[in-house]
Amino acid sequence: MVRFHTKLFIGQKIRLSVIVVIIFFIFGANWSFAQKMRPYDKEKQIQHARLKGYDSTYRVNYFENIIIKSFFTANTNRFQAQSPSGETLLELEPLGEYFLGVSFDYKWIALEVSWSPSFLINASDQIAENASSLSTSLNFFYSDQWRQELEYTYVKGFRNNVSNELTEGIDFSNTELNLFRGSTFFIVNPNFSFRAYYAQTERQLKSAGSLIPRLMYSYGITQPNLDIANLQGPSLSKIQSFDVIGQLGYMHTFVYKSKWFATIGLHFGAGYNNSTYVRPGIENETFDALFFSAETEAALGYNAYRWFFGLSGNFRNYNNNNNESNQLSRNFSFFSVHLGYRFNDNKPMRKFFGWFEDTFGF
Repeated sequence: MVRFHTKLFIGQKIRLSVIVVIIFFIFGANWSFAQKMRPYDKEKQIQHARLKGYDSTYRVNYFENIIIKSFFTANTNRFQAQSPSGETLLELEPLGEYFLGVSFDYKWIALEVSWSPSFLINASDQIAENASSLSTSLNFFYSDQWRQELEYTYVKGFRNNVSNELTEGIDFSNTELNLFRGSTFFIVNPNFSFRAYYAQTERQLKSAGSLIPRLMYSYGITQPNLDIANLQGPSLSKIQSFDVIGQLGYMHTFVYKSKWFATIGLHFGAGYNNSTYVRPGIENETFDALFFSAETEAALGYNAYRWFFGLSGNFRNYNNNNNESNQLSRNFSFFSVHLGYRFNDNKPMRKFFGWFEDTFGF
């Protein structure tokens, strides 16, 4: 009974939060729809371009606006376990792979949260009872060209797409994943706006592209929460995985009539993976592997002064199977549709965030 009321309370809180965001978004948009760009905004745009050394005919920023964006995302983290001979023993996908989310952007910082509500859980009622997914991120720029991304994802409940004698009848609905990811990268061409592609805090006015070297790192903890002795011997209680990946990529944005855009990107690199299999009562198994990574991404959208919308997609493949024993390989993919609006900021916010800009050079 306590468990039921807890779930009901959390569900009510989430629905209330969504309603508040929608009301705020609608009334705020109506209130400021007719507002023109303030002279203050134009002065800050010119000042920022002069300070950071880029051509203002290529990009324009909206750092003096509060940017609220809502989005729907299909986000899949796929895990494969393979035998030493290369046979796929299981392939797990999250039950909660569809997310609703909202983000807040202002000046150099971005906060984002998304979750998979019960009505989007892709499974039967019985299997999906305990399934849940949550993702949150913090992204910011050290300077105009150095960017830092931090993300945490929690997933509970998976389905197995491979049917065989070893996995028949095994329930993965309580399997949990905690994943911490980060990346640090540099935009080589100052006239290319990564912000316009990713967070819409800027607008790309003319077509441009850039090389983007990037360092990515992640730490994941998988807890099967089931007895898979028939699959891998003694019960597997935990898998800990650490990755470091170096990539070199290129992105290009094509602009049509200064507001419509299409962005494509390709990234290739190599990395190192360390995985530890924890089984109670026996010594942990540790595997090390070097691997290649490949990533593609694309976006299409409309980006005006107040309103912006679009869709984007991304696919990452990390192929680091260890032929000495069973080990997980991972694919990450997402498809997202977003709608956002820019509100005018206020003096207290400028003063507070301005201190960080003056002190740390953001």
